[in-house]
Amino acid sequence: MYQLSDEILSYYRQTQESKRLTNNVRGQIEFARTQEIITRYLPGPPAVVLDIGGGSGPYACWLAKTGYEAHLVDPVDLHIEEAQEASDRQPEHPIASISIGDARTLRFASASADVVLLLGPLYHLIDKGISTSCTPAECYVSK
Repeated sequence: MYQLSDEILSYYRQTQESKRLTNNVRGQIEFARTQEIITRYLPGPPAVVLDIGGGSGPYACWLAKTGYEAHLVDPVDLHIEEAQEASDRQPEHPIASISIGDARTLRFASASADVVLLLGPLYHLIDKGISTSCTPAECYVSK
């Protein structure tokens, strides 16, 4: 599994990623605009959506609330804990699965997802050999 650098892990462990999209107007606009764009391309629920690099789970939670089977994968242990807490706060519509993982080596069956979201992982995969190897994993799990 690709390991994020200590610098990146330290950054995410020290920031409040779980509040980034709600604490200020800029984050709220980003969240609303991203939802609008995602909604344009989503099939109707109950489609399966993989939120790869889903962080603390804001998009996976939103998708679960709207009837999608949302699965979240993130390489940061703190994000996994925060995503689980966020999912627990909506027991009627929890995130279907939350796991620590790498965008390049997904543990989902071939053609198991209707949609794969990659809203963050690619900018951490800066080496050309690593970033281009990410695409086949997402293609493999997409229908």
